[in-house]
Amino acid sequence: MKALMTTFAMMCASVPVLAGTPTHAYIIEGSGFFGAPGVDFGRLGLVNLSDPSDVATLSRLADDLRFGGADIRPGTGGLSAFENTTNGLRGVDPMNDGNALIDSVGFMDSGVAGMAYSNDGSIVYLTTTVGAFVRILEVNADTAEVMAQHNIITDSVSSLAVVPEGHPTLNPGDLYGLALTGFGSLRLVHIDLGTDSIVSSTSVIGIGFDPQFETGLDFSSDGTLYAIIQGFDEVAPDIFVEISSHLYTINPGNGSANDLGVIQGDGTWDAVTLVIDDGVSDVCAPDLNMDGELDFFDISFLLQNSVDFNGDTAFDFFDISSFLQALNAGCP
Repeated sequence: MKALMTTFAMMCASVPVLAGTPTHAYIIEGSGFFGAPGVDFGRLGLVNLSDPSDVATLSRLADDLRFGGADIRPGTGGLSAFENTTNGLRGVDPMNDGNALIDSVGFMDSGVAGMAYSNDGSIVYLTTTVGAFVRILEVNADTAEVMAQHNIITDSVSSLAVVPEGHPTLNPGDLYGLALTGFGSLRLVHIDLGTDSIVSSTSVIGIGFDPQFETGLDFSSDGTLYAIIQGFDEVAPDIFVEISSHLYTINPGNGSANDLGVIQGDGTWDAVTLVIDDGVSDVCAPDLNMDGELDFFDISFLLQNSVDFNGDTAFDFFDISSFLQALNAGCP
């Protein structure tokens, strides 16, 4: 072990960490997700935006909780998630397993849900589908008090994103979502909570398969709109087998989708939520303690916490090997 630590330290000394535009995104796998295979507990991971098959598991969040949406709160950098089994807004710590309940938002129909913060971080938008309409709540980010409820007649929406400040073509603060139609198509919708209506609806084209779930949507700080879209085959009532889980960029103007690849193509990460923000702009997967440096402390964190770096639900030699490869590659 001492020799291994020495080798790690020598490699760390030669690998710089460079800042830049967002290179990674948080994803959350929610346990108990309609019986999807391999989902025994909620996991928090980090996906490489340039290579979605590169996913590092950061922590395990909980057993038997269905996380349905997450975002980083502006101004604090804190990662929060909406858990749609108990309708709780929960703080997530990327460094350690588990989560902390902020508060419950009260009654909200259980189902695939989404969330996003307003640009000033004061409001949380939560959504779920209720029968023939979509319900969106405006929730006080500090107290989880429901400030307003909006019922909008549209197709199922379970992903929300707020246009960031400085966007080159869209109005900052506007709310967008992905709507899954009953015919297996997907639309990008511009939502107006002032009138409880859909301002515009654009068909998303170029997906390459029939989508079943649209489980992630977020703008990066440079204005790029990313989405995670999945396909599932229902082999028995409430038993789904994953067909695909792809990362895309979407052009809000014409709806064209650019497929960046499958997220960890070994069949894991069945249910994921996408969170891209300035808070993870400079995150590098081997920078396990997230201090902006690749050094001995990351080695120590890996060994002391038995980090499941390759996401196979076990800590073993393969995690060390994957860590070494990521360490050697450095950060963009």
